[in-house]
Amino acid sequence: MSEDKNTTEADVCEACGTIVELGSVIHEDDIVLVLPFDGADQAGVKKLAQKYIDAAKARFETVEINQEDSVTEQGFACQVTFTFECTAEKLIFEMGLSAI
Repeated sequence: MSEDKNTTEADVCEACGTIVELGSVIHEDDIVLVLPFDGADQAGVKKLAQKYIDAAKARFETVEINQEDSVTEQGFACQVTFTFECTAEKLIFEMGLSAI
């Protein structure tokens, strides 16, 4: 941490060596998350996508979920679009993705 409490926007974060304004990372209208799933086995792809859908529904009652399935040259693809009520919900869900 800097000893100078009057830091400016140009100050470099000593922990990571970068300059970031919070508003450049988090936008209030950033509420849509698209997750693609694909694989050779349709049942396996759908099962994996459903884990993420179930996790979103369990945590956020108002999340809207759309799922688009398609057949590809490699097998099967599923794109799941999550529309959250606010940016905070989307960020919370994204941070927990590794636990799913």
